[in-house]
Amino acid sequence: MKAVKISEGIFWVGAIDWNIRDFHGYKTPRGTTYNAYLIVDEKIALVDTVKREFAGELIARIRDIMDPANIDYVVSNHVEMDHSGALPEVLKVAKKAKVVCTAKGKEGLKRHYMQDWDFGTVKTGDELK
Repeated sequence: MKAVKISEGIFWVGAIDWNIRDFHGYKTPRGTTYNAYLIVDEKIALVDTVKREFAGELIARIRDIMDPANIDYVVSNHVEMDHSGALPEVLKVAKKAKVVCTAKGKEGLKRHYMQDWDFGTVKTGDELK
């Protein structure tokens, strides 16, 4: 499956997990999606990643659109593995990317992955242009 264009410069690059049957306590008889979005503008931002085992799919979908090395920001909405699981693999190919999250998000990501990536912290009302 290729990336899905949502709007000019905005693409779904996530993954579909057809096999999962219980997701956060909800029955998922037809699987679930792990949603990640690529925004291509003056700067390039990836919003969330996917579960770790789908990292290759995510990166391949990004490559359908552009070279992942050109990603400027990876926005992490929260630490749960369905959102951040592929973050280590993404940052191996997007070496210049800054990880944008809240201060609590930074704390959780550092604790979970034991990495000191290039972080940019935000709070309510902040904007990323």
